This record gives sequence, structure tokens and C-alpha cells, in this order.
Amino acid sequence: MIKRITTSTLLAAVLTLAGTSVAFADPSQGWELPAMSVPAAHVISQGEGVTVAVIDTGIRTGHPVLEGRATEGPDFLQANDKSQSWYGEHGTAMASSILDVAPEAKVLGLRVVRDEDDPNYRGGSMTNPDALSQAITYAADHGADVISMSIGSRVLWGGFNERDLKAIDYALSKGVVLVGAVGNLGDKSDGGDNAISYPSAYPGVITVAASTPDGSRASFSSVHSYIDIAAPGVSVYEADYRSSGRTSGEGTSAACALAAGVSALIVSKYPDLTPRQVERVLEGTASHASRGYSAETGYGVINAEAALQAAAKLTPEKKVAIGEAGTGLHFGPGDDGTPKTYSQGVDFFKAGVAAVGALMTLLTMLGGFWLFKSGRRAQRQGSGSGEPRGPVAYPQYVQQPVLPQQNPYQQPAPPPGQWPPRQ
Repeated sequence: MIKRITTSTLLAAVLTLAGTSVAFADPSQGWELPAMSVPAAHVISQGEGVTVAVIDTGIRTGHPVLEGRATEGPDFLQANDKSQSWYGEHGTAMASSILDVAPEAKVLGLRVVRDEDDPNYRGGSMTNPDALSQAITYAADHGADVISMSIGSRVLWGGFNERDLKAIDYALSKGVVLVGAVGNLGDKSDGGDNAISYPSAYPGVITVAASTPDGSRASFSSVHSYIDIAAPGVSVYEADYRSSGRTSGEGTSAACALAAGVSALIVSKYPDLTPRQVERVLEGTASHASRGYSAETGYGVINAEAALQAAAKLTPEKKVAIGEAGTGLHFGPGDDGTPKTYSQGVDFFKAGVAAVGALMTLLTMLGGFWLFKSGRRAQRQGSGSGEPRGPVAYPQYVQQPVLPQQNPYQQPAPPPGQWPPRQ
């Protein structure tokens, strides 16, 4: 999972004193909704008739923020621990952010990873390697219109799974919008290595970075050329699994959930738009779309109201089925305009380590070649064998004088005074 949660002492005290008051179900205390123009967007759409699948750590359907609007689907870890105190921490928070943006939508919780407080947590790795592909396929087959994936691999050069990619293609072919968090590995001072993270890196997934109140990238948000948009990712007012209230969270997880909520608003109002068109209206109306693309925040922070207004002007495209011509590009039937590469400068430390490693490898290869040649030379010289020595590995021969050759058809010369020769 991709998570960063912080809780202030003051907020914790407020939550304790307030108990289960209605105020906890009200997201108005957060800054994130106004930053995305969600209150104005609610005049147009509130997510009616849309189901958002939350592929995460499971959800607590009885939490006051979720109650009546959430259901729990299969546990793809095939565990039996829903009654545990730590169950559904991350997923519940994500579901609450989705419902804050799309209050009339429904959420479907699908568990594929464990929470950090789970005693069986192993760094976010999946105990069932097929959990994600199974969950995506299940969501697509059970009425999900949007899939929110605030999860991610933490392997520098790994995480890609062909079955996951096929499941994503399947969901896209059915018109399901998929949203993913880019990851929290962008802060080198905090140990981040900016690794590529799946599922957000798969083609067809709308990738979301985390932004601050001024619209810039949150320091932890990873930087990649496949980022599409940004959404608030610090001090987000989300459900607290430990109580019936809310807490302050941060991370690209929260940004992803908020973006999934905005996607639900669009799909609710314009259900015939393809996932690619939903992505394009989000990008085209984001905060710095007119200024161009950035690998830090994509096209900028989402503007839900502007996205809905832009979506009203679109003619729905034909959905592209798996295997048809045009699939396999950056997104669906065509390129979404995102640059394939983006210069991030040089990490001189890593470049230096790589150069030293390459030099050592070269020296090792040269040393091995020298030893090989030396061995061959010793073999040719036959050290201590009494055989002739020389630069060639073959026996040496003494050159013999060459005798004049005789023509077999030539008669021998007659003795002096005899002519003609005797026959």
C-alpha cells in the first residue's frame, strides 16, 4: 500500500472528546475539496449510481463515514481476520475520501494487501501474487465503474505482472476507469529512491501525484513521466479506523482516492465516456494544463467543476476491446500526450557508484584475459620439457638445403667426346 498518516495531538484530543458526533461525517473541515472545486462540482454531479471499487486493505463498512454506502467484497488474501482491531485501516481512509468527493456513490472494498499493523504484514508484498489481477477482474465483472488503487510495489526494478496488465486491459475494455497512486518515494532526504511503482505505471491507469495547498508537489510524491494529474495529498481529513471519527493523513494514496472520487462524478453524469476521455478531461482542465506538462504533478491539480463542464462537450468514443488494432499504446486507442521521457537531472552518487562498478568489472575482465593469455603462452613454451621454445605452439624444424630438381624427361649429358649419345 502507499500510505503516510500523521495525527496531531490536538486533533486526537478533539476526536476523543467529540465521540460519534455528526461533525465527523462532515468533510467540510478539510482543505482538499475546495482545492479541487468539488463544492461547485456538486451542483452538477454527486456520483449518483456509480460504484467505486477500493482495491486496498479492506474497509470497515460500519464506520460512520462509510455506513450505508459501503460493502465488502471478497478477501483476495483468503484470510479470516476482519474482526481484528487493525483490519481495514488504510482502505477505510481511502473509501472515506472517495465518498467525500462523491457522496452519492457506493464503494466496494476488495482486500489485496495487509495493513502495516497487521502482524503478517511483509513490507506491502502480496501473499497472493494474483490478488490484484483477481480483484480488478472481479470489480469489472461486479458493477464497478471506477477502480481506486492506492497501493504500489516497492521493488526498484520489479513489480510488473503480465496478469495484472491483462486484467487492467479487460477492465478498460468494459469502460471501467482505473486510478492509481504514483508512490511516496520522491524524497531522497527521507530515503526515497523514486522507484517505478505498479499498478500506477501500467498503461491505461490514471496516475496521481500528491500536491500541497499551493499546488506544488508534496516532497514525498514520486516523480515520473507517466504521472497524469495531481490531487491534495497532505493534511487530508479522512476516516480514522481506530475511532468513529477522522484523522489527518497524507500520501499519494489520499490523492489517488480523491481523484477516484472526481472520476466518479464525471462517470455519473456522463456514463458513456471512455476511460481515456475521462483522463483527458481531468488533464485538460487541471491547474497548469495551459502551461504544459510536468513530471512532478502531471498537468496539475484536478478541477472537478471544470472537468465536468469539459466532459459535457465530448462525444463518447467507441470502447476498444482487447486485441483490436490501436491497443497497447500509452492509453487505449491512442497516445494521451504524456511525454514518454522527462529529464530529471543526474543523481551523481548513483552515477558514481555505477561508474566504479563498471570500472571494476572492466578491470576484472582484463585481468582474466591476461591470465588466460599467460596460461596459453606457458603451454606453448612447454616450461621444463626440453622441447624447442619459440613464439609458435608448433614443433620447429631445421631448414634443409633444397636439392635441384631434375626433369624426368631430360636425358643425361653424354661423356665428353661422345656424340651422339647412345640410345
